[in-house]
Amino acid sequence: MNSFTIPHEGTIKLKNAILLSVVQLALLTISINSYAESKQIANKADIKSQQTEVTAESTEPDANNSNVTVLPAVTVKGKSSHHTTGYVAKSSMTATKTDTPIIEIPQSISVITRNELDMRSVQNFTEALRYTPGVTVDNFGFEPRGFENLFMRGFNALTTANFRDGLSQAAQGLFFGSFITDPYGMERIDVLRGPSAVMFGRGDAGGIVNRVTKRPNADPIREIELQYGNFDRKRVAADLGFANKEGTLMFRLVTLGLDTNTQVKFPNTVSDSTFLKRFYIAPSVTWRPTINTTITLMGDVLNNRTNASAFYPAAPDGSRPSLNVLLGDPKFVKYSTNQSSFSYQIEHIFNEIFTIRQNFRHMSQDGRFNDFLPVGFNIDQPTLLDRMAISTKERLNQTVLDTHLQTKLNTGPVHHTMLLGVDWNVTNASLKSFAGSNTPGIDILNPIYPQPIPIPDTLTINAKQKIDQIGVYIQDQLRYDQNWILTLSGRYDRVDTTTRMDSLKEGVKDSALTGRAGLTYLFSNGIAPYVSYAQSFLPQAGFDANNNPFNPTRSAQYEVGIKYQPIGGRSLYTLALFDLTKTNVLTRDPNDPFRSVAIGEIGSRGAELEAKAELLPNLLPNLNFLGSFTYQEVTVTKSNDVDLNKMPILVPNTMTSAWLDYSFRSLGIDWLRGLGIGGGVRYVGRVFNDQENTSTTSSFTLFDATLRYDYGPWLFNINASNIFNNKYVSSHVGGNFFLGTQRTVVATLKYRF
Repeated sequence: MNSFTIPHEGTIKLKNAILLSVVQLALLTISINSYAESKQIANKADIKSQQTEVTAESTEPDANNSNVTVLPAVTVKGKSSHHTTGYVAKSSMTATKTDTPIIEIPQSISVITRNELDMRSVQNFTEALRYTPGVTVDNFGFEPRGFENLFMRGFNALTTANFRDGLSQAAQGLFFGSFITDPYGMERIDVLRGPSAVMFGRGDAGGIVNRVTKRPNADPIREIELQYGNFDRKRVAADLGFANKEGTLMFRLVTLGLDTNTQVKFPNTVSDSTFLKRFYIAPSVTWRPTINTTITLMGDVLNNRTNASAFYPAAPDGSRPSLNVLLGDPKFVKYSTNQSSFSYQIEHIFNEIFTIRQNFRHMSQDGRFNDFLPVGFNIDQPTLLDRMAISTKERLNQTVLDTHLQTKLNTGPVHHTMLLGVDWNVTNASLKSFAGSNTPGIDILNPIYPQPIPIPDTLTINAKQKIDQIGVYIQDQLRYDQNWILTLSGRYDRVDTTTRMDSLKEGVKDSALTGRAGLTYLFSNGIAPYVSYAQSFLPQAGFDANNNPFNPTRSAQYEVGIKYQPIGGRSLYTLALFDLTKTNVLTRDPNDPFRSVAIGEIGSRGAELEAKAELLPNLLPNLNFLGSFTYQEVTVTKSNDVDLNKMPILVPNTMTSAWLDYSFRSLGIDWLRGLGIGGGVRYVGRVFNDQENTSTTSSFTLFDATLRYDYGPWLFNINASNIFNNKYVSSHVGGNFFLGTQRTVVATLKYRF
């Protein structure tokens, strides 16, 4: 495998980014220390000497004692305050960048914990989101290439929702390239639904998915696992963590190697299987030089190789052929990516009022891709689909830096948690695309694999693009009388986009103001109704007929809901009603059919329910339930095309799922104590295949199951998804059928020491 190296250009940008981060920290530190010293002298008699451990449920100061109350000092232990066990998370930093209890967040958010990922034996990233409301995954069927296809509240979120550790990794390549994730390296996954630009800058209407990386912990973490499954799946993985006695220096190493065939098979061949190979390694170290300072360094390398491209072309009449004919060729198709990143997180607690954090990541991906584009059926031979071989060389770099100051204080009866921050996000993408001539076609009725494919050698695209964004944001979470919580946020962004295509150069400058306001009321029994308003924006590439750049899309959402977390329990129930509008959507120019105008509009409204609960903690402990229901009406409300007043393709009206899991360890029977069973059901409604809504793909229902046995340091687990092997079609768009994921059975043996 290739070692992690940063090219010369990337090194210069990395040095500049680090220099900028040092300057930001220095300026903030000087100003804060000056203020903190004077504040501590003035309030020295009032400062309590006690220290408290950070937990998910923080204790607020007495708001009635003084106008400005100094909070007790904080001792940070090995676990972060949003560390979770079981299926239910108590808090999240994704929505507000502060450690906030989930019931106090005035927006829909779901958390998939590490425990849930392990219980369901999640093998790829989109599989982790199968039981999450408001999220549609695998819209293009089985995906062996690593692309994370998902829709959120009816909007495509393939790259726009891609975040990790609170920083964007939503960089988009110019053809195939996009950053991918292996779920084994994740501690949890936070799904924030609805516009979220106020905290993160440019983004689409549906929301974001924040991947939280495994990082060092003061508790020992040592596990090795072996995995085998159908399609000759073989995987070896390890998660190793160490710490010194004082807990001031901690190290963690997460790694895996995967070698498997896939369900994509070429007909009429002796060796019909396709492969997927992956290597992942992620070292990290945390150093706590003082009780108030934490520095974490993280790096990772992810190499991915596959020759599986699951495009199944339709017959000339649009029907599905009797054979599962593939557009590709096993000897030519290639999706090869080398991805790497380096990041750091610094937190310093100056005193009981001020905390500063800085997060940084530089990420890169080199990609080599070979595939085919369909040209059309041959006039002389109607069953022969002509195709063109293409080959691309792509590079994608992204550098993100976020610095913010958190302030906690009281003004009379109101407690404030304030945030002031600035972030910088720059993406560089390059592409060289080559097309082939004399590419042989494929006969839909009698395909031949493999065929000799001439190497594409005609340069068709030579392009580079740079997107440079800087944003400033402010937030105040105001708590009054321990019951009322008002969240106010505002942000200003400036985005400069430069695109070079051969000898042409285009530049576009965009700016946007976005905001969020939310109000929550906390009842003493754990019920929390809320109402909120949020905005987002997303720049668009291209120009209209007058050579004016397209305005960014703008999104606005009204949401009301209720959350319920029983006091002292391990359950969370949520209900959300939303009305979301996206404007400036591109649609056909009525005066020029080859150009577009940014006057379209899409509306999305609906309801989402979610339950994550330990159902009978007193009668039957360890009985866990996951449930979700989604109803959404998504409509094109303004358009110059045939999709006016129609539903966008690939978007279902209804989705529902349920998962029940039980561990027998509380029954008191020795040989049953390590046994656990679980099962789930997923339903996805029908979707439209065309803009006119004249054709649909049927709904489908799938069943999953798991069986495990835990004995001392050993854990054995068998997981099956789509256990009855429903041969369903996910969608039929663009002249292709996209087949759903077949039955997958995986056995895992884990040793913990």
